[in-house]
Amino acid sequence: MDSNSPEAVQVNSGSQMDVDSQEQEEDMQVDSEEAVQQANSESQEAKTDIALIMPKLTAYINVIRTNNSTVIDAIHNYLGQYLRSEEIDDLDFKEHISIDASNSVINAIHPDMIDNLHEAVMMMLEAGFDRECCNEYSKFRTNCLGSYLSYMKTLQPQLGFEENAKKGTKFFNHEIREWTKVSNVIVRVLLPSERTLCQRAFLRYTEAKNLALMEVCRPLLISILDSAVKHAVELARSNKIEYFSRISRVVKAFHDLMPEIESLFPGPEPLGDLIRNEVINTRKKLGKATMDILERLEDWIYKENEMASFYGGLYPIISWDVMNCLGEICEAWTVIGLEKVLEEIPMVSDGEGTAPCSSFSIQFNRIIEMLNSHVEIESKKYTDPAEGYIFMMNSQRYIQQKIIDCQSKMSTILLMANGAIDENNAKARQNLEDYRQSSWDEVLGLLKQGNRDERNEVESMKENLKLFNVQFKEICRVQSTWFVLDEELRKEIRETIEEILLPSYGTFIGKFQKVLGSDADRYIEYSMYDIDALLNDLFRGGN
Repeated sequence: MDSNSPEAVQVNSGSQMDVDSQEQEEDMQVDSEEAVQQANSESQEAKTDIALIMPKLTAYINVIRTNNSTVIDAIHNYLGQYLRSEEIDDLDFKEHISIDASNSVINAIHPDMIDNLHEAVMMMLEAGFDRECCNEYSKFRTNCLGSYLSYMKTLQPQLGFEENAKKGTKFFNHEIREWTKVSNVIVRVLLPSERTLCQRAFLRYTEAKNLALMEVCRPLLISILDSAVKHAVELARSNKIEYFSRISRVVKAFHDLMPEIESLFPGPEPLGDLIRNEVINTRKKLGKATMDILERLEDWIYKENEMASFYGGLYPIISWDVMNCLGEICEAWTVIGLEKVLEEIPMVSDGEGTAPCSSFSIQFNRIIEMLNSHVEIESKKYTDPAEGYIFMMNSQRYIQQKIIDCQSKMSTILLMANGAIDENNAKARQNLEDYRQSSWDEVLGLLKQGNRDERNEVESMKENLKLFNVQFKEICRVQSTWFVLDEELRKEIRETIEEILLPSYGTFIGKFQKVLGSDADRYIEYSMYDIDALLNDLFRGGN
């Protein structure tokens, strides 16, 4: 075949293309192998760099870790008394802890140790090992914080096995008090120290500092917030009114910590946003627990069959317990700002076409109505109707006072409409009138008898005065043992009696003396002064 023929040219061209393609594949394979070798080399170099730098960071970390005993001594010296105390009821950290105590942890770490730590951290960060540095730092500080908390637990009072098992009043009081104290120390002492240490270790490396601080602080803060919710939920589920009212202690402790947390982690740094979201969620959960307690309070009143009382059997404990619990719930509502948090609560008309009220107000009114009905039923069990009316008046007065107290806390919500308040006041006045009639109408009738113009007027007046003396003496003997707790109510009842009794008795005695002359003194047992003095001794619970 002629080499210049078309067929020969085509064959030669194909052979050349195959050769060129093979050479390109070989060049690509060489380039790929060189890239792998370069990557392996760089990886090995990086490993070599971190292997050189990490031991230095670890060494400085260990120096600070060995200093933990000094930090623990500082905790013991400055915080030991606060943590051990069982007498602190207000749990006001600032009243019991000095400024030196707040700085005790960070001051217990020598500045040279912090400078060395900073030097090692800078080497890690400048070499590009941000993640490795943050991991090592956060692991180190988390372990230290764990040791501090473990030591703090040994300082706190411990309940016995029996008290823990019973989960009674002492258990809940203990749990809430100790949680509050530990939370105060964490938020006001440990975390500020951690923030200061982290700032001094990382300085200008803001992103790495925020990451390390988040990994150290966030678990502790979440633990505090979760414990607050846990205690609130346990109280709500207890179904015991003596535990319900403790919700306000949890809410107040949570509320008191919030400004400190916000100042520690301000926005717009990522940790600040994360913590704010956690706080908002916790506030909502505490709000839900508070509303659950309100619902369970209704169930508790409905199921309460035994009406215990005190102060001579005339003061229903249920009124005291329920209204105190409502007061604590209102306190929690106000402190936590539930009207803003629980925006999903439906708003309904209050029935009078005026300002709207929330379901909280509806439940509040329903509980008051249930309580009044419960007490009224119980009052009818007294054999002496007058005693039942005093029982009712004691309860009504305390309920009225606590409603006023609750309303003063709920500035943005009308708890009871004016119509409902007027109705309650009318019932209280009616009970007072019923008491007067049942106790004193018969006695007053004896005095009215003396005003009639009868043939045997003198003998009739003598007999009526004799009966009056007996009945008045017996009423005073009995009712002086009854107890009216509220001094103003006690005064109102006495004045009601005086207004009708003293004029009638004065008129009767005046006419009696006019009819009998000097012989009247033989029959008159009580002077006006004596009557007034005996009335003044009523409802003081004397024996």
